[in-house]
Amino acid sequence: MIYTVTLNPALDHIIETDGFNIGETNYYKNEYVVIGGKGINVSIVLNNLEAEVLSTGILGSNNKDSFLEKFDENNLKNKFFINKGATRTNLKIKNLAKLEETELNGLGSAVSLEIINELKNFLKENLQSGDILVAAGSIPAGVENNIYEEIGNIANEKNVIFILDTSKVSMLKGLKSKPYLIKPNVQEICEILNLPFKKYSFNEICEMVKQLKALGAQNILLSSGSKGSYFFAENGSIYEAGIAKGKLVNSVGSGDSMIAGFTYGLYKNLAVEECLQYGAAAGGATAFTEWLGLKNDILNLKNQISVKKINRRQIWN
Repeated sequence: MIYTVTLNPALDHIIETDGFNIGETNYYKNEYVVIGGKGINVSIVLNNLEAEVLSTGILGSNNKDSFLEKFDENNLKNKFFINKGATRTNLKIKNLAKLEETELNGLGSAVSLEIINELKNFLKENLQSGDILVAAGSIPAGVENNIYEEIGNIANEKNVIFILDTSKVSMLKGLKSKPYLIKPNVQEICEILNLPFKKYSFNEICEMVKQLKALGAQNILLSSGSKGSYFFAENGSIYEAGIAKGKLVNSVGSGDSMIAGFTYGLYKNLAVEECLQYGAAAGGATAFTEWLGLKNDILNLKNQISVKKINRRQIWN
């Protein structure tokens, strides 16, 4: 069984326009609303792949129905804990003429300690040895920044594979629980390690990965966008994965979909090369559609993905 945790979901209100200028009256031709949140995105893609997955986390009582209706529509198993107030709403303006996207991310209501404890107790009572737990996304107001460390420790106590996708202080704290996998990009690594964000050589990145390993990460999936990804395995092996080819429609959720694809490979006990193929294919399938990648699209893209092992000395141990 795969569980996903989304502490800070969002409603994404997406506006498409052929022109957008700050300080002026702008007109748009299309709009739509999708449910969001990194863990929710992961669970929907896994559900599309027909994995056994349950999505959990926290929703605001004021606008929970938009999420619950979408879960029902997608036949997604879920158990969310309802907090007083509203789930945050994000506004995303897509300037189709310039292929630019402007985001205005909102803040939801503060989450009570009682709700956090209910979620943690649910995990303690339901996780079983051999399960996979994916915790992803930012932390809402009212929640301590060590929450992912606590969730990771629950996973460890239950002999569960723990995958963590967050950033900054919440990632730094979460690394103390020694997650099986994290998926940063170079900018996020710089934020974790308090380094300047600039162009780094591959050898320098390898040294940064060694530091992440020392902080607790077992495996690191380094996302490089259109340049593909690198997988730094716990045993010191390094793999390079390519990308799927297609027309970019929507970049939102592609990174979450990559985690979903990789997790699906773990769930199916596949070799790391095929896990990486599923990850890149799922990321591409989402990037090439309006929302999140579907099973047939992922399977069609999977064989496009090249994966090669890099021959070099181990960078740790």
